[in-house]
Amino acid sequence: REDLNPEIRRLSGLILKNKINSFLDKKKEQTKKKNFFLNDSSIEEEIKKNVIKVLNIQNKFVRRTGSQVLAKIFQIELANGQTSELISYLISFLENSNYQTNLYCGILETVQFLCQEINYKDLSDQFLDFLSENVWKLIFPILNEKNYSFFDNLKVSALTTLLASLELFEKKFKKPENRNFFFKTICIQLTDSNSQTRKLGFEIFDKIIPKYYEYLDLHIPFLFEITLQTLKNQDDDVSLQAIEFWSSLAEKEFEINIFSYQALHEGRVPFTFSQFYIIKTSHILPQFLFKCLIDKNKNQEKEEWDTSNSAGICINLMSQAAPKELIFLVNSFVELNLQKSACFSNIESAFMAFVAVFDGIGSKMLYGKINFFLFLFIGQLDTSNYNICSLASWTLGKICLGGSFFLRYDTNQIIRILFSNFINKPQIENISWSLNELFMTLGKEGFFSWCFEEILLSILNALFFQNNNKKRSDELFEILGSLILNSTVREKYFIFSSFPLLFLKFKEFIQSGVLSSSFEKNENPNHLIRIINIIVQKYGKNLNENFCQELFDFIEILIFYIEKSKNENYFDEELLICIGTFVHTFKKKFSNYFKKWIPFLLRCISNINSPQTASLAIGTIGDLCRAFGTEFRPYLEETLDILIEILQNNQIDRDIKPLILSCFGDIAFTTENNFSKYFVFIIPLFKAASSFIQINLIPNDPDSFDCKIQLKESILEGMSSLIQNKSTKINVDEIFEKLDWILNFLRQVVKEDRSLIITQLCIGLIGDLSLNFFTFKKIFYREKWIQQILFEFEESNDHKNRNIGEWVQESIIS
Repeated sequence: REDLNPEIRRLSGLILKNKINSFLDKKKEQTKKKNFFLNDSSIEEEIKKNVIKVLNIQNKFVRRTGSQVLAKIFQIELANGQTSELISYLISFLENSNYQTNLYCGILETVQFLCQEINYKDLSDQFLDFLSENVWKLIFPILNEKNYSFFDNLKVSALTTLLASLELFEKKFKKPENRNFFFKTICIQLTDSNSQTRKLGFEIFDKIIPKYYEYLDLHIPFLFEITLQTLKNQDDDVSLQAIEFWSSLAEKEFEINIFSYQALHEGRVPFTFSQFYIIKTSHILPQFLFKCLIDKNKNQEKEEWDTSNSAGICINLMSQAAPKELIFLVNSFVELNLQKSACFSNIESAFMAFVAVFDGIGSKMLYGKINFFLFLFIGQLDTSNYNICSLASWTLGKICLGGSFFLRYDTNQIIRILFSNFINKPQIENISWSLNELFMTLGKEGFFSWCFEEILLSILNALFFQNNNKKRSDELFEILGSLILNSTVREKYFIFSSFPLLFLKFKEFIQSGVLSSSFEKNENPNHLIRIINIIVQKYGKNLNENFCQELFDFIEILIFYIEKSKNENYFDEELLICIGTFVHTFKKKFSNYFKKWIPFLLRCISNINSPQTASLAIGTIGDLCRAFGTEFRPYLEETLDILIEILQNNQIDRDIKPLILSCFGDIAFTTENNFSKYFVFIIPLFKAASSFIQINLIPNDPDSFDCKIQLKESILEGMSSLIQNKSTKINVDEIFEKLDWILNFLRQVVKEDRSLIITQLCIGLIGDLSLNFFTFKKIFYREKWIQQILFEFEESNDHKNRNIGEWVQESIIS
């Protein structure tokens, strides 16, 4: 109804479109789904008639919604085997209306939505020919007719439709005359007065590069000239798309260069050859890109993607396709703007240009110039302008990331200036990242031994005797962690001697009084837990007992105050990772401490509202069971009660259940003479999980697929642990009866998934069962699919797989 509010009409159309969408989705799953219009042709015709009328209205938003609905109706007709009727009707309707502009735009938008939705592979060649011919006739008369120059919206609609339907014209483009006509028509659009038309013209050329690169040679000179003119005029939207076109072209030529190199290396002829467009334009185009960097960097307010970002990426890609040419230009540009310019935007552009090339071609191509650049960059670290210092720090971090060997001779000077700035000028950004990169790449080689103590004490001093905001505190802890992780053996005594102070300060902080919201929100305890974790990972069993006791005392204090805190989960995850590291490293050595933490771990497992916390706690309990063995017995019943209750809860995060099954296997290490009772009790849970895989998971759902894999791995790992810990004082026949499902489960798993990990777990379980149950030997020996897998493993080139295959084969036949 034309008298209704346009927004109501638009929303009505969206409801109809979504209904059709839902119908089409269900039709894919149910091929015998009834017709959307209930086989009533009169209803269908009435709806189509009303929707087509909408295409001719002035309101572009309602018209666009009508186009979306009509495209969906066309999809229904395609699904029902009707092909050309609606397209023919639309063209006839357009001709009878004397090509009214609004209707033309509406029909073009309908074709655009249709081409975005349909799968061309599902359509017959005959229908594709019919559709491409009619769409071609709809689009190109507008683009080539001068009388339409006043109807900018119509041209934009035609180009947008063309962009969406390029795949439709693949067959037509095989004829040179059609291809050349297409290229010339799009080139004409690049000279149009409407910026949106020019932008779409560049976008179309950008999209056809992967398939039609070899046919661009006649048009590249024109595209080059029009790009330079566009960049001169500083039309941001069009300039951005023009730069994207040259970025795609550079990426394509780099790809061709790689393929050509591989072909020559293998002694064959490359299937395609580069036309070297980037090399041919590299003497001029980068100069315009550098200007884009400078001009746009003068405006620091915008954070969205603009021509400056795009120009940096284009320089990066061009440096890969034409490295020698770009290096010379970038060298000159960087040198000019760092040595002779005082303007911040020029200096910033120089840094960006250098990093773009450094990221693009790597360190080797710049080997001869890098020392000169380093001299310039280090000089910028000492300036009073914090923004320039930040850029210089960022650039040095990039160099370190890509080739730390460049910095070896200047390491002392760089670390002195960077760390001095970091401590004394906290306003400068990127320094913590650069220092982190330096420590990671050069720290383990002992490059910082001369200043390690000074750096460590400066960080601790800044942490405890300066007022730091959250960002500053995060940076200090990050540097401290990186410094410790990348230290050498000679420096561990500095670390051990300084950490009692660290623990003392934090104990004072935690025990200072009633916990407040500031404690719950403060990240410092979390950071300290990470530091403890790093120390244990780094030095492990080399830690002396007194130092370990300091660590454990601190953890106990923290657990106590976490359990008093209202925000109970705030530190749980970091603390659980740390406890897991302790257990994995020390095993039984400090079992008295570890046993005190078990109630805290069980509380974390029960917290199903925090899946990550529960998952970490379950893994840690499993590690404790393996480490303690029978010493875990006093906690066994409570642990099993909690785990089984969670396993039976259908509301929990499904990623937790596989971890529980694996944990059941770990618990077998604690049972010994009670194994038979435990086995009979726990095996039905594994059997139920194996059935759950086949019944309850949604097909073609990525999350269900991942969950299915995790469940398979957990069942196989848990069963192997159970079998490996089988007590000798059990009734084998009683246990064997509980495993009647295992053969079918193994067969189904291998049938569905032959990934290496799953297959290794399967034959590992087959080997364990064969060693422990004589009846399984006979069963497995008769199964041809098992013999086939074992043959593949025994003949494998991988030493590990070959050993597994031989061991399992011996377990079966011995």
